[in-house]
Amino acid sequence: MKQKPIKPEMPIQKKHHTVQFDNREKGNVTGVVKVISSSETNLFLETSHGGLTLTGSDFKITKFNADEGYLAFEGAVNSFKYSAAKVPFFKRIFS
Repeated sequence: MKQKPIKPEMPIQKKHHTVQFDNREKGNVTGVVKVISSSETNLFLETSHGGLTLTGSDFKITKFNADEGYLAFEGAVNSFKYSAAKVPFFKRIFS
């Protein structure tokens, strides 16, 4: 039985990611993969560089473009926190 050669993995290119606030009253985020959930006090986002949680008050998403990975919002920002990006299941097992 002849084995096929293993192809080297291509490195995954992460999308560019930025977070910008304007006087803590509004902001925008690039590199957004998806909005996990949103409320008046929290925004939970998955970005190209991991999870991002914004906390504050009166949050309102004013624009979201999934194709471009762009999200704009209004509301008072009290804090933001990153969580590590999840490593795919099979990559954890076989690497």
